[in-house]
Amino acid sequence: MIDFGAEIEQVLDGPPSRLAFRAVCAALLRAGCPERLVSRCEERLASWPDEVREASWSWLAALKAGHSKPTWRLVRALAPQSVRNGTVDPALPDPRSCAEVRGVTRLDLGRYASEQLEVLAATLDHWENLRSVRIGGLTGSDGELVARIAGHDALTRLESLSLVGVDEDMWHFEKPPFSPPEGRTWQLRHVGLRAPDLVRLLRSGQVPTLRSVDVLVCSAQEALDLAARPELARLDRLAIGFRCGKNGRQPLWKPYFGNVIDEDDDAAEAFFARADLTGLRSLVVRGTPMGLGREGLGERGVDAIVAGGVLRQLTELTLELLPVGDAVIARVLEGIDAERIEKLALTDLVATDRTATALAAPGVLPRLRHLDLSRNRLGAEGARQLAAGVRLPALEHLDLGGRESGSPYYARPDIQPVGDDAAEAWASSDNAAKLTHLRLAATGLSSDGLAALMTSERLPELGTLDVACNPVGSWPTALLDAPVWRTVRSLNLADCGLGDADVRSLASTASAPRLHSVSLAYNSVGSQGARALAAWALLPQLWELDLHDNVIGDDGLTDLATSGAAQRLLELDLEQDCWNPRARDDRKPLPAEIVDPASFPSLDAIFLGMVDEYHGSRYSCGFPTRVREEIVSAPGTRPELIAFLTHLETDGFEDDEEDTGPDEDRDPDDHDFRTERTARHAELFDEARDFARRMFEGDIGWPPPKEPAQGAAADGG
Repeated sequence: MIDFGAEIEQVLDGPPSRLAFRAVCAALLRAGCPERLVSRCEERLASWPDEVREASWSWLAALKAGHSKPTWRLVRALAPQSVRNGTVDPALPDPRSCAEVRGVTRLDLGRYASEQLEVLAATLDHWENLRSVRIGGLTGSDGELVARIAGHDALTRLESLSLVGVDEDMWHFEKPPFSPPEGRTWQLRHVGLRAPDLVRLLRSGQVPTLRSVDVLVCSAQEALDLAARPELARLDRLAIGFRCGKNGRQPLWKPYFGNVIDEDDDAAEAFFARADLTGLRSLVVRGTPMGLGREGLGERGVDAIVAGGVLRQLTELTLELLPVGDAVIARVLEGIDAERIEKLALTDLVATDRTATALAAPGVLPRLRHLDLSRNRLGAEGARQLAAGVRLPALEHLDLGGRESGSPYYARPDIQPVGDDAAEAWASSDNAAKLTHLRLAATGLSSDGLAALMTSERLPELGTLDVACNPVGSWPTALLDAPVWRTVRSLNLADCGLGDADVRSLASTASAPRLHSVSLAYNSVGSQGARALAAWALLPQLWELDLHDNVIGDDGLTDLATSGAAQRLLELDLEQDCWNPRARDDRKPLPAEIVDPASFPSLDAIFLGMVDEYHGSRYSCGFPTRVREEIVSAPGTRPELIAFLTHLETDGFEDDEEDTGPDEDRDPDDHDFRTERTARHAELFDEARDFARRMFEGDIGWPPPKEPAQGAAADGG
């Protein structure tokens, strides 16, 4: 007999996460949701952050289709926007008629979510427990809705309101003003606003508890106005993006230094020279991506931050997507207090090994827990310096990865060329003793580097290992009982060139007591690999299995479904891209066993069919129209499958008799990234090393000379 109480306690004793929360709820449902267990979960979950107690998209879609579950009483956060290709966002529930959402404290509406915002504007008074609202991508057309939100008395209950994030640009849309009426005192501790709106709010005296701000500054005058507010001295966290100008030039599909925006530098100088930031402990400054480069403030702007003196008092610093390079970063590192800093994220700044040398200069960073140097141009020597040339006794989170490609059919990764040397250095480093998170995605890692990491005894706490988008190419048999299996919880092997034989080797590992999530997306897993997974001793404990865009036939899918082993699986992705040369015929329905509730009894999200990842659209859902409608209307269909099948953009679907699937004149083999994956990785690795060499030598080579007006442009805007 299954001891559901013990299973639930084991999850609750682990680290809080959205996936772990869903696992708790699934175990409760399998146990029949006895009140004793539900109450125990409520008691234990009270110590978890509300943001991880999130109902997934599939729960909301199922709720819209009329399927509820008793575990809704445990939910505290909603994020209704789907991020899947060809799926439809479920409507935001109305708490007046939907009791399930009345305990929600946090709403993240996503980006460009005008319909969700309209529902919120009409129902805000009735979200009695709501304390946090976030929406991104607002445009001028949302002005009336934002005005309605601003006028609500219910806003005085909020602790966080984000209408703008520093991950947004101002290229395409103006942001609507936020002008709440004066005379009310707010409980806000965090806001995300444009600078003029933030200035008005600070001046009004309505936000005495404000301690955290995300703000976009769009001119030097806005910077001056904001810097003049004495209330900034109360902030302990500031995230700021300067969006005062734009350039847009880029060499298509080539790495480059980036575009320095003089107007952003001017505004940064004006702000950091005058703002009183004496209470600040966390600072984020972010530019914007531009092709395979970055755009925003440059040397003058970052030097203004250093000259302002704020760095010395920080415990957390994030600089991201800024065209600055090593010399500027070195001055930043000289400005921080090595004894104080706990989090340091220097991402996408065109850093090379010289940055690693500067970081190692203090000799020890005793409190640094989080180090992110991703999406730069560090090499093997830089990785070795960080592993052995500086003491990092508190380090828990390390990211040395490059930029992953997204869909490898349509994009390319941007490699950080640390390679196997980084893995080998960190596998033998004393600094790895407390690492719980290690990301080496898109770094040129091979099977040798992977083996060095997984067989190391120096990683006794490692829970997350991400090596996606690397030319691993094979799964070494030496990893059968590798030490990392003792602790790893999440393993990302997406786009690593693994096939059926490799999956059989992977599935020969019989013990990994904490493993819950595995991604094998964009590999070459076929039916034999699926059968190996079906027989894997660890499959019964997995919560998440990502097999997106592999090549599994119906026989393999059937074996995976009928094994009866995936008892705890919460999320399963079996989608394929339309350019996959071995994609199944989308006119033929998937095996019935895939959708049999007995196959995956805990499943709460499933993704099937064929998608076009270039256009973000969908060709099929795994079933012809007639079959899809029969499944949806059948009384025994599982709610999560109904949620998926009833929230699809079906414009690209065709009727059974006329459906020819993707264009039959295409030649998928010409577009399949698998055919030249290894050679392509090697080419990109060499390109990244060459780019790093040029940056190291000061050969920025950007911007290019202006072209004659009559000439054809070589740059893309």
